[in-house]
Amino acid sequence: MSGSGKIQGKIAPGLKAVLNAFGDARVVVASILAIAFTVTLLARLAPLHWGTYLNEFDPYYEYYLSVKMLENGNGSLLGGLAWWYHWWFENPKPRDTLFWAPNGRDLRGSSQPGAAFFTVATYELLRALGLDVDLYFIHGITVPVGAAFAVFTAYLLGRELKDSRTGVLSAVLIALSWAYMYRTNYGAKHEGFAIPFMLLGFYLFLVAYRRRSVPLAILAGLSQGMVVLSWGAYLYPWNFLALLSLVWLLMHHDDRTLAKVYIATNAVTTLFVATTPRFGPKTAFLSLVGFLPLATTVFAAFLLVGFSRVRTMSPSQLRKAGLAVLGVLAVALAVATLTGLTSLISGRILAVVLPTIREPGVTTVAEHAVPSWNQLFDDFQSSIVFGIFAVYLYAKRIKNDIKAAFASLYFATSLYFSSSIVRLVLLLSPAIAVVASMGLVELFDRVVEAARPTSYRRRGVSGASGAVVALVLIVLLLLFSPSILGSKVPLYSHQPALILTSSVPMIDYSYQYMDWISALEWIKLNVPRDATIATWWDYGYWISVNTGRKTTCDNATIDTRQIQKIARAFTSDEETALKIFKELNVTYVVVFEPLQSITLSTGINAYFSMIHPALGGDMAKSPQMLKWIGLDASDYIYGYRNGSYAYLDLGGNQRVYLLVPAPTPKALNATLYKMIYARNYKQQVFVFDAFLGQLQGYHGPNYLMPPLKHFELVYVSEPNGWVKIFKVKG
Repeated sequence: MSGSGKIQGKIAPGLKAVLNAFGDARVVVASILAIAFTVTLLARLAPLHWGTYLNEFDPYYEYYLSVKMLENGNGSLLGGLAWWYHWWFENPKPRDTLFWAPNGRDLRGSSQPGAAFFTVATYELLRALGLDVDLYFIHGITVPVGAAFAVFTAYLLGRELKDSRTGVLSAVLIALSWAYMYRTNYGAKHEGFAIPFMLLGFYLFLVAYRRRSVPLAILAGLSQGMVVLSWGAYLYPWNFLALLSLVWLLMHHDDRTLAKVYIATNAVTTLFVATTPRFGPKTAFLSLVGFLPLATTVFAAFLLVGFSRVRTMSPSQLRKAGLAVLGVLAVALAVATLTGLTSLISGRILAVVLPTIREPGVTTVAEHAVPSWNQLFDDFQSSIVFGIFAVYLYAKRIKNDIKAAFASLYFATSLYFSSSIVRLVLLLSPAIAVVASMGLVELFDRVVEAARPTSYRRRGVSGASGAVVALVLIVLLLLFSPSILGSKVPLYSHQPALILTSSVPMIDYSYQYMDWISALEWIKLNVPRDATIATWWDYGYWISVNTGRKTTCDNATIDTRQIQKIARAFTSDEETALKIFKELNVTYVVVFEPLQSITLSTGINAYFSMIHPALGGDMAKSPQMLKWIGLDASDYIYGYRNGSYAYLDLGGNQRVYLLVPAPTPKALNATLYKMIYARNYKQQVFVFDAFLGQLQGYHGPNYLMPPLKHFELVYVSEPNGWVKIFKVKG
């Protein structure tokens, strides 16, 4: 044998063994999951390219909670948790006046500890390993790492509901879901912990039922408990499992296994709700949001305790008994609600359940808007169609297959709730990933099954050719492929944090919108430590957490009356505003408006507020301020009533529509508008200025905005002058 032949003889067996190993289904699945996890994690970390800035608003507050948990726990996680739950034994409850000054905010009684818990736990672990890490950086990175684990929990749930093919496809879809990634990238908030735990809880619940295992049911409850600690939308998985179990038990009253599994899971979940200071026993046992879990638990216990009696009852008798039990609970809850014993449902939750009922506190928040079907399709592409098809298929099996019942109810309920409020599109992401995958795999199986000769012989027809089957499968893949190939993740994942771009969503960024960064730095260096700053609630967390200065309201919107006071101060004349600000001990006022400009023939820039979805400053938010206090925005903004806004005609059928104050005494004397259009060294001229005459191309009112009397402009942000800081003169 030649030398090359000997070498081939030695290499071939090893190579064959390697190829066999890589051809193993378990290795293929593990490789795909590892790649999906790596890709989705790296995409979430892409914003680090612009710097270590937390994203949006709530993460800054959650970082502050992490700091407080360490401070009050003497630098340890256990001490921090002890401090958090010691709240139950403190009276009066301490309040932090950094937020909602002058009265302050009960941090533990109005917040959930989940995000802070995971941050501090990670921080402690890394410090124990000898790594010198920064709490701020750790807080930013825990969310994307946690969120990326949804790849594995989605796989487990998909595999449990159908098979490993479904699990793998579910993992890929959740990895590339922009609706999920948008709220769970670097520096984002608590949903990055909640979604993986929610999926894990669902998986453990189904496995516990299949294996008849109460310990696994308890683990499912613990997983859902992590959702309770992390996310206000814990109400969804809590009530979803109750709905699933109630529907199943009404159809299968002799299923003692599910009754036991549900009671065990719900007992642990409810314990978390009852012991968390923000919710407590009232929410757990005496609230409208907790009615369904309570009712399902009582019904399951009724089936277990009266099992021997139940077995002898006819289906109609059982239904009557079940309805009687639920009816008694409903009447008891109604009486308790009328007598004030129960926790009333919040406006935000009510808007989710009944989208037609929306109070100002809901309608004035952008993330509470109702998403359009176009937006849902843009986020999920064709996978939403495959999900609907899967529900159509599995709804027929709902009576005999609990997995079919799970898939149908999961998709239908998450689609309904996400269609009510745009922020809950996040809730739909894992449902789409799992159920749409089930739909595609089911279609594949049906096509292959239909093509088998034995199947056709049974029907008395000839079998389809392999080419036809392959063509059908390719068409199905092509129809599904936009859900993967059309992902927005590659395009948008690297955009910088909002604080870095002054709330303007950007892809191509050159640090040209650093106005909020410059304003916050100025406040830290120049505003007294005991100062109180008034601003619209959107920017409260940014100011309080980054500068250590008190603010009157923030993104929690927990005090409606105080928000209304700020809204009235901004939309009233200066005397009224001054009176309100003095009442709240306000010494500085901050306003934000991303003014744009057009260069006149004289070389001077004339500034204006443009109607644009990405440029939402205080001018665009003023109609919402007016709605908070029941005033008509058409008295304040020109053309608001009929949509005939002022505009700039740029020629060539190009128009830029503007938000300008209406030529009314109410608008021209509104404190907010005087502040937005206060002349300064950057912005001397505005398009509506009467001394310009009728500016060429401008179609709108002309007037001169009166100067401020009681507020002194002390800072204009760099580089664009979008943030203005005023000192109250008295």
